[in-house]
Amino acid sequence: MSDTLIRVENISFAYDAATPVLVDVSLTVRSGEFLALIGRNGSGKTTLAKHFNGLLKPTDGQVLVGEADTRTVPVGALARQVGFVFQNPDHQLFLPSVRQEIAYGPARLGLSGAALEERINETLERFGLAAMRERHPAVLGRGVRRLTALAAIYAMRPRVFVLDEPTGGLDRRFASRLMDLLFNLANEGHAIVLITHDMRLVADHAKRVLLLRDGQVVADDTPAALFDQPELLATTGVQPPQVARLAQALRPQGMPGGICTVEGFCAEYVQRLDVIT
Repeated sequence: MSDTLIRVENISFAYDAATPVLVDVSLTVRSGEFLALIGRNGSGKTTLAKHFNGLLKPTDGQVLVGEADTRTVPVGALARQVGFVFQNPDHQLFLPSVRQEIAYGPARLGLSGAALEERINETLERFGLAAMRERHPAVLGRGVRRLTALAAIYAMRPRVFVLDEPTGGLDRRFASRLMDLLFNLANEGHAIVLITHDMRLVADHAKRVLLLRDGQVVADDTPAALFDQPELLATTGVQPPQVARLAQALRPQGMPGGICTVEGFCAEYVQRLDVIT
């Protein structure tokens, strides 16, 4: 089986003819990738991501999910391969219990009986939601609602997870829990696509970053390499994480390039202290 899960081939898109939103974008999403889409508001991030599961159809070009052309395959069929978790979990949660939210997707895909119950129970356990299985999502905190929305997508076993601002409004504990879950899914061969403005999140977790400007991909690189290009980032309204800016400021004192995480900075700093002493 090919490790290429999504192929975007020279797509352009406009909500109206006078306002192009995407211009000749091409990319691939592969199994096991942890990919971040970044850029200022209006750069085309969410519009691009909505092409991955057919929520939007390209004006020109094509998007292939596996071998399925999103222009001709229904969104419901594409949901078997690509799950989309919206920025606000309340836009996805509509049933009276966490269990029913998780059961809904697999049941719609044809799972029933003991197989459906096994899928529900495994999902509840994996996401730490078993104790809340009969609770109404509306009475739960934002972090638990976010986990429930992701769990409901996971229960359908898509190969690609697309998440819009996944840690927005979450405290550090829930954000860390969510990112650990996503990291494990990537290790199992799923592709993770994050739309985010949180550059520390990108530096700490993403393995690949697509930077968009005015509907075009202007960089496709690792976080370390991308955040070491301040001139390019300045044209897109994106600022590197604070620790990357600090490392760049210390470049004349011998700090190497490509540092964008606190852990990486500390390791280099301690190494230099050892040399000095």
